[in-house]
Amino acid sequence: MKNLKNSLIALIAAFAVSCGDPELPVELFPTMEYGAYARKMTQTGTYNYYEIGSSQIDLSVEYYDANDGANIASYAIEVEYVDNKTGGAKSVPRTAVRTINASEFATNADGYLSSDISLSFNDAMSILGITSDDVDGGAYFRYWFTITMNDGRTFGYDNTGPNMMSSNAFAALFRLNVYIVCPSNLEGAVVATSTEVGAWSGVAGGFTIAGVTDELVKSGPADNVYTMKNDNALGGWGPNGADYSVPAASGPELTDACNVLTYSGADDYSETWSLVDGSVSVSSDSKTLSYTWENTYGESAAVELTYADGSSWPALTN
Repeated sequence: MKNLKNSLIALIAAFAVSCGDPELPVELFPTMEYGAYARKMTQTGTYNYYEIGSSQIDLSVEYYDANDGANIASYAIEVEYVDNKTGGAKSVPRTAVRTINASEFATNADGYLSSDISLSFNDAMSILGITSDDVDGGAYFRYWFTITMNDGRTFGYDNTGPNMMSSNAFAALFRLNVYIVCPSNLEGAVVATSTEVGAWSGVAGGFTIAGVTDELVKSGPADNVYTMKNDNALGGWGPNGADYSVPAASGPELTDACNVLTYSGADDYSETWSLVDGSVSVSSDSKTLSYTWENTYGESAAVELTYADGSSWPALTN
Protein backbone atom coordinates (compact mmCIF):
# COMPACT_ATOMS: atom_id res chain seq x y z
CA MET A 1 0.00 0.00 0.00
CA LYS A 2 3.04 2.26 -0.20
CA ASN A 3 1.84 3.82 -3.44
CA LEU A 4 -1.35 4.98 -1.76
CA LYS A 5 0.67 7.47 0.22
CA ASN A 6 2.76 8.61 -2.70
CA SER A 7 0.38 9.17 -5.58
CA LEU A 8 -3.09 10.03 -6.62
CA ILE A 9 -2.68 7.34 -9.24
CA ALA A 10 -2.39 4.48 -6.79
CA LEU A 11 -5.14 6.02 -4.72
CA ILE A 12 -7.48 5.83 -7.68
CA ALA A 13 -6.44 2.27 -8.45
CA ALA A 14 -7.14 1.15 -4.89
CA PHE A 15 -10.53 2.79 -4.23
CA ALA A 16 -13.85 2.90 -6.00
CA VAL A 17 -14.51 6.58 -6.53
CA SER A 18 -17.23 8.74 -7.97
CA CYS A 19 -17.03 11.47 -10.59
CA GLY A 20 -17.98 14.33 -8.32
CA ASP A 21 -15.34 16.78 -9.60
CA PRO A 22 -16.17 17.97 -13.12
CA GLU A 23 -12.58 19.13 -13.70
CA LEU A 24 -10.94 15.74 -13.01
CA PRO A 25 -11.98 12.22 -14.02
CA VAL A 26 -12.20 11.17 -10.35
CA GLU A 27 -13.18 12.58 -6.98
CA LEU A 28 -10.08 13.38 -4.90
CA PHE A 29 -9.67 12.50 -1.24
CA PRO A 30 -8.52 15.62 0.66
CA THR A 31 -6.77 13.65 3.39
CA MET A 32 -4.43 11.92 0.97
CA GLU A 33 -1.21 13.12 -0.66
CA TYR A 34 -1.81 13.79 -4.35
CA GLY A 35 0.37 12.78 -7.26
CA ALA A 36 0.10 13.41 -10.99
CA TYR A 37 -0.11 11.72 -14.36
CA ALA A 38 -0.24 12.45 -18.07
CA ARG A 39 -3.33 11.11 -19.77
CA LYS A 40 -2.87 9.81 -23.32
CA MET A 41 -5.61 11.38 -25.41
CA THR A 42 -4.58 10.26 -28.91
CA GLN A 43 -1.96 8.09 -30.59
CA THR A 44 -1.37 7.78 -34.33
CA GLY A 45 1.32 6.37 -36.59
CA THR A 46 3.47 3.23 -36.77
CA TYR A 47 7.11 2.20 -36.98
CA ASN A 48 7.24 0.67 -40.47
CA TYR A 49 10.29 -1.54 -41.07
CA TYR A 50 10.18 -0.71 -44.77
CA GLU A 51 9.72 3.06 -44.38
CA ILE A 52 11.92 3.96 -41.43
CA GLY A 53 12.60 7.51 -42.59
CA SER A 54 8.94 8.52 -42.56
CA SER A 55 7.81 6.48 -39.56
CA GLN A 56 6.79 8.18 -36.33
CA ILE A 57 4.33 7.99 -33.47
CA ASP A 58 2.34 11.13 -32.61
CA LEU A 59 0.88 11.47 -29.12
CA SER A 60 -1.30 14.01 -27.39
CA VAL A 61 -1.36 14.08 -23.58
CA GLU A 62 -3.12 16.09 -20.88
CA TYR A 63 -1.58 16.68 -17.45
CA TYR A 64 -3.51 16.03 -14.25
CA ASP A 65 -2.76 16.73 -10.60
CA ALA A 66 -4.51 18.36 -7.63
CA ASN A 67 -3.87 21.79 -9.18
CA ASP A 68 -4.96 21.17 -12.78
CA GLY A 69 -1.44 20.15 -13.74
CA ALA A 70 0.18 23.31 -12.39
CA ASN A 71 2.25 21.39 -9.83
CA ILE A 72 4.07 19.44 -12.55
CA ALA A 73 7.59 20.65 -13.35
CA SER A 74 8.46 18.34 -16.24
CA TYR A 75 7.65 15.23 -18.23
CA ALA A 76 10.73 13.18 -19.16
CA ILE A 77 10.96 10.58 -21.94
CA GLU A 78 13.42 7.68 -22.26
CA VAL A 79 13.64 4.88 -24.84
CA GLU A 80 15.12 1.39 -25.06
CA TYR A 81 15.24 -1.20 -27.84
CA VAL A 82 13.84 -4.59 -26.87
CA ASP A 83 15.15 -7.48 -28.95
CA ASN A 84 12.56 -10.24 -28.70
CA LYS A 85 13.73 -11.91 -31.91
CA THR A 86 17.26 -13.11 -31.12
CA GLY A 87 17.09 -13.69 -27.38
CA GLY A 88 17.92 -10.14 -26.35
CA ALA A 89 21.36 -10.01 -27.97
CA LYS A 90 20.55 -6.74 -29.74
CA SER A 91 18.70 -5.03 -26.87
CA VAL A 92 19.84 -1.53 -25.91
CA PRO A 93 19.10 -0.10 -22.42
CA ARG A 94 17.11 3.01 -21.57
CA THR A 95 18.50 6.30 -22.79
CA ALA A 96 17.12 9.83 -22.37
CA VAL A 97 15.13 11.20 -25.32
CA ARG A 98 14.02 14.60 -24.07
CA THR A 99 12.41 16.40 -21.16
CA ILE A 100 9.34 18.57 -21.68
CA ASN A 101 9.44 21.36 -19.10
CA ALA A 102 6.31 23.00 -17.72
CA SER A 103 7.15 26.17 -19.62
CA GLU A 104 6.56 24.17 -22.83
CA PHE A 105 3.10 22.93 -21.83
CA ALA A 106 0.22 24.32 -23.88
CA THR A 107 -3.39 24.84 -22.85
CA ASN A 108 -5.71 22.86 -25.11
CA ALA A 109 -9.27 23.64 -26.21
CA ASP A 110 -10.65 21.92 -23.09
CA GLY A 111 -8.56 24.11 -20.80
CA TYR A 112 -6.07 21.43 -19.72
CA LEU A 113 -2.30 21.73 -19.76
CA SER A 114 -1.14 19.46 -22.58
CA SER A 115 1.65 18.43 -24.94
CA ASP A 116 1.84 17.09 -28.47
CA ILE A 117 4.73 14.63 -28.73
CA SER A 118 6.32 13.14 -31.86
CA LEU A 119 8.61 10.10 -31.56
CA SER A 120 10.30 9.16 -34.83
CA PHE A 121 11.81 5.80 -35.73
CA ASN A 122 15.02 7.47 -36.93
CA ASP A 123 15.41 9.51 -33.75
CA ALA A 124 14.96 6.43 -31.57
CA MET A 125 17.75 4.61 -33.42
CA SER A 126 20.03 7.67 -33.37
CA ILE A 127 19.57 8.19 -29.63
CA LEU A 128 20.38 4.54 -28.95
CA GLY A 129 23.35 4.50 -31.33
CA ILE A 130 21.98 1.82 -33.64
CA THR A 131 21.06 1.61 -37.32
CA SER A 132 18.48 -0.22 -39.41
CA ASP A 133 20.88 -3.17 -39.55
CA ASP A 134 20.47 -3.59 -35.79
CA VAL A 135 16.66 -3.76 -35.64
CA ASP A 136 14.23 -6.49 -36.66
CA GLY A 137 10.61 -6.52 -37.65
CA GLY A 138 8.49 -7.69 -34.74
CA ALA A 139 10.89 -6.29 -32.13
CA TYR A 140 9.96 -3.03 -30.41
CA PHE A 141 11.04 0.23 -28.85
CA ARG A 142 9.84 0.80 -25.28
CA TYR A 143 9.32 4.38 -24.19
CA TRP A 144 9.33 5.37 -20.52
CA PHE A 145 7.74 8.56 -19.19
CA THR A 146 8.36 10.20 -15.80
CA ILE A 147 6.63 13.17 -14.19
CA THR A 148 8.65 15.37 -11.84
CA MET A 149 6.70 17.64 -9.49
CA ASN A 150 7.68 21.15 -8.40
CA ASP A 151 8.55 19.72 -4.98
CA GLY A 152 10.91 17.13 -6.51
CA ARG A 153 8.71 14.06 -6.21
CA THR A 154 8.59 11.80 -9.26
CA PHE A 155 5.88 9.56 -10.66
CA GLY A 156 6.47 6.86 -13.25
CA TYR A 157 5.73 3.30 -14.20
CA ASP A 158 7.19 1.77 -11.05
CA ASN A 159 5.09 3.74 -8.55
CA THR A 160 1.84 3.90 -10.48
CA GLY A 161 -1.10 1.56 -9.95
CA PRO A 162 -1.68 -0.72 -12.98
CA ASN A 163 -5.35 0.24 -13.18
CA MET A 164 -4.35 3.80 -13.93
CA MET A 165 -2.42 2.72 -17.01
CA SER A 166 -4.78 0.04 -18.30
CA SER A 167 -8.06 1.88 -17.73
CA ASN A 168 -9.48 3.83 -20.67
CA ALA A 169 -10.83 6.34 -18.16
CA PHE A 170 -7.34 7.38 -17.06
CA ALA A 171 -4.92 6.10 -19.76
CA ALA A 172 -1.93 7.22 -17.71
CA LEU A 173 1.08 7.29 -20.03
CA PHE A 174 4.18 6.04 -18.21
CA ARG A 175 5.27 3.28 -20.59
CA LEU A 176 4.60 2.64 -24.28
CA ASN A 177 5.71 -0.24 -26.51
CA VAL A 178 6.04 0.69 -30.19
CA TYR A 179 6.42 -2.43 -32.33
CA ILE A 180 8.29 -2.46 -35.61
CA VAL A 181 5.72 -3.61 -38.14
CA CYS A 182 6.21 -5.06 -41.61
CA PRO A 183 3.12 -4.47 -43.78
CA SER A 184 2.50 -7.46 -46.01
CA ASN A 185 0.66 -7.54 -49.33
CA LEU A 186 1.13 -10.84 -51.14
CA GLU A 187 -2.46 -11.27 -52.28
CA GLY A 188 -3.20 -11.82 -55.93
CA ALA A 189 -3.94 -14.24 -58.76
CA VAL A 190 -0.99 -16.56 -59.40
CA VAL A 191 0.23 -19.04 -62.01
CA ALA A 192 2.13 -22.05 -60.66
CA THR A 193 4.50 -24.72 -61.85
CA SER A 194 4.97 -27.63 -59.44
CA THR A 195 7.60 -30.35 -59.70
CA GLU A 196 7.20 -33.41 -57.52
CA VAL A 197 9.87 -34.14 -54.96
CA GLY A 198 9.52 -37.65 -53.51
CA ALA A 199 6.65 -40.08 -53.89
CA TRP A 200 3.05 -38.95 -53.44
CA SER A 201 0.54 -41.31 -51.88
CA GLY A 202 3.07 -44.11 -52.33
CA VAL A 203 3.27 -43.54 -56.11
CA ALA A 204 6.69 -42.80 -57.55
CA GLY A 205 6.43 -39.57 -59.44
CA GLY A 206 8.75 -37.04 -60.91
CA PHE A 207 5.89 -35.15 -62.53
CA THR A 208 5.82 -31.49 -63.43
CA ILE A 209 2.52 -29.69 -63.75
CA ALA A 210 2.54 -26.19 -65.20
CA GLY A 211 0.04 -23.43 -65.81
CA VAL A 212 -2.06 -24.02 -62.69
CA THR A 213 -3.97 -20.86 -61.80
CA ASP A 214 -5.06 -20.00 -58.28
CA GLU A 215 -5.32 -17.02 -55.95
CA LEU A 216 -3.22 -16.23 -52.89
CA VAL A 217 -5.68 -14.82 -50.34
CA LYS A 218 -5.42 -13.66 -46.75
CA SER A 219 -6.38 -16.24 -44.15
CA GLY A 220 -8.27 -14.90 -41.17
CA PRO A 221 -7.89 -11.49 -39.55
CA ALA A 222 -4.07 -11.30 -39.64
CA ASP A 223 -2.61 -9.12 -42.39
CA ASN A 224 0.37 -11.37 -43.02
CA VAL A 225 -1.12 -14.89 -43.22
CA TYR A 226 -2.13 -16.38 -46.58
CA THR A 227 -3.46 -19.51 -48.23
CA MET A 228 -4.32 -20.63 -51.75
CA LYS A 229 -7.99 -20.08 -52.43
CA ASN A 230 -8.52 -23.36 -54.31
CA ASP A 231 -5.63 -25.76 -53.81
CA ASN A 232 -2.46 -25.35 -51.74
CA ALA A 233 -1.03 -28.38 -53.57
CA LEU A 234 -1.49 -26.45 -56.83
CA GLY A 235 -2.81 -29.47 -58.75
CA GLY A 236 -0.16 -31.82 -57.43
CA TRP A 237 -2.44 -34.81 -56.89
CA GLY A 238 -3.84 -34.77 -60.44
CA PRO A 239 -0.90 -36.54 -62.14
CA ASN A 240 -1.11 -39.30 -59.54
CA GLY A 241 -4.73 -39.99 -60.40
CA ALA A 242 -6.08 -38.48 -57.19
CA ASP A 243 -9.18 -36.33 -57.29
CA TYR A 244 -8.05 -34.29 -54.32
CA SER A 245 -7.06 -30.72 -53.54
CA VAL A 246 -5.99 -28.80 -50.45
CA PRO A 247 -8.29 -25.78 -50.36
CA ALA A 248 -8.03 -22.78 -48.08
CA ALA A 249 -10.41 -24.32 -45.56
CA SER A 250 -8.06 -27.27 -45.05
CA GLY A 251 -5.61 -25.29 -42.99
CA PRO A 252 -2.11 -24.95 -44.49
CA GLU A 253 -1.07 -21.28 -44.29
CA LEU A 254 1.84 -19.17 -45.48
CA THR A 255 2.98 -16.52 -42.99
CA ASP A 256 5.01 -13.51 -44.13
CA ALA A 257 6.99 -12.21 -41.14
CA CYS A 258 8.97 -9.26 -42.53
CA ASN A 259 9.73 -11.11 -45.79
CA VAL A 260 10.49 -14.41 -44.04
CA LEU A 261 8.02 -17.10 -45.15
CA THR A 262 6.87 -20.04 -43.06
CA TYR A 263 4.29 -22.72 -43.88
CA SER A 264 2.17 -24.14 -41.08
CA GLY A 265 -1.08 -25.96 -40.47
CA ALA A 266 -2.47 -29.32 -41.51
CA ASP A 267 -4.58 -30.61 -44.41
CA ASP A 268 -7.78 -32.67 -44.28
CA TYR A 269 -5.76 -35.78 -43.50
CA SER A 270 -4.06 -34.06 -40.53
CA GLU A 271 -0.72 -34.00 -42.35
CA THR A 272 1.31 -30.99 -41.20
CA TRP A 273 2.87 -28.79 -43.89
CA SER A 274 6.15 -26.87 -43.76
CA LEU A 275 8.71 -25.21 -46.02
CA VAL A 276 12.04 -26.89 -46.63
CA ASP A 277 14.78 -24.84 -44.96
CA GLY A 278 16.45 -22.44 -47.35
CA SER A 279 14.09 -23.23 -50.23
CA VAL A 280 12.43 -19.81 -50.53
CA SER A 281 13.91 -17.39 -53.06
CA VAL A 282 12.88 -14.73 -55.55
CA SER A 283 14.34 -14.46 -59.05
CA SER A 284 16.68 -11.61 -59.96
CA ASP A 285 13.89 -9.86 -61.88
CA SER A 286 11.53 -10.28 -58.84
CA LYS A 287 8.91 -11.98 -61.01
CA THR A 288 9.17 -15.58 -59.75
CA LEU A 289 8.82 -16.88 -56.19
CA SER A 290 10.28 -20.35 -55.61
CA TYR A 291 9.77 -22.59 -52.60
CA THR A 292 9.61 -26.27 -51.69
CA TRP A 293 6.94 -27.52 -49.36
CA GLU A 294 6.65 -30.88 -47.65
CA ASN A 295 4.23 -32.61 -45.32
CA THR A 296 4.45 -35.25 -42.65
CA TYR A 297 3.16 -37.93 -45.05
CA GLY A 298 6.32 -37.50 -47.12
CA GLU A 299 4.78 -35.61 -50.01
CA SER A 300 6.71 -32.63 -51.31
CA ALA A 301 6.87 -30.33 -54.32
CA ALA A 302 9.09 -27.55 -55.64
CA VAL A 303 6.90 -24.62 -56.67
CA GLU A 304 7.45 -21.61 -58.90
CA LEU A 305 4.85 -18.86 -58.59
CA THR A 306 4.32 -15.79 -60.74
CA TYR A 307 1.62 -13.18 -60.42
CA ALA A 308 -0.88 -13.40 -63.25
CA ASP A 309 -0.62 -9.65 -63.84
CA GLY A 310 3.18 -9.68 -63.88
CA SER A 311 3.62 -7.97 -60.51
CA SER A 312 6.88 -8.32 -58.59
CA TRP A 313 7.46 -10.28 -55.40
CA PRO A 314 9.26 -8.72 -52.42
CA ALA A 315 12.62 -10.17 -51.39
CA LEU A 316 11.19 -13.23 -49.63
CA THR A 317 13.33 -15.85 -47.89
CA ASN A 318 12.99 -18.50 -45.18
